[in-house]
Amino acid sequence: MLNQKTTKTPTKVLGDAGEHYALSRFSFADKFAAKMPDNWGAYDLVVETGNGLVTVSVKTRTESSGWRSSSWFTFDDRKNCDWIVLVFKPAQGSIRSWAIPFDIAAREANKPGSTRKDPSVRDLSWAKLQKAPLDAYEDNWGLERNV
Repeated sequence: MLNQKTTKTPTKVLGDAGEHYALSRFSFADKFAAKMPDNWGAYDLVVETGNGLVTVSVKTRTESSGWRSSSWFTFDDRKNCDWIVLVFKPAQGSIRSWAIPFDIAAREANKPGSTRKDPSVRDLSWAKLQKAPLDAYEDNWGLERNV
């Protein structure tokens, strides 16, 4: 049981919440989805697009102290899937989310420097999510390739 005084959501709970949020949003957009078993690998969901199934990785984070200066959404570029969904829960206000084709997310993500411990880990910053081409993918639950 969670301690009632705890203000930080455990990582597993946060990740599960993001996956269920994405499941519901896809369903409301008539893109029916299913969650994969925990620790499945490269992706978290499969989504029926009307033209077959696509694989989706979901990354979730909340607003915390220092969130603007930290790496935003990180992902492993070796774990290829079709789409990546980024879910952000601010301290106040509505949840924001982006559904981005994986190839575009990988192209737009920060390139790891030579000193990075794991060069496959990429990140998308808040600043990049606010500008073209990534801003076009906010609330993109119909999985449209806007670019």
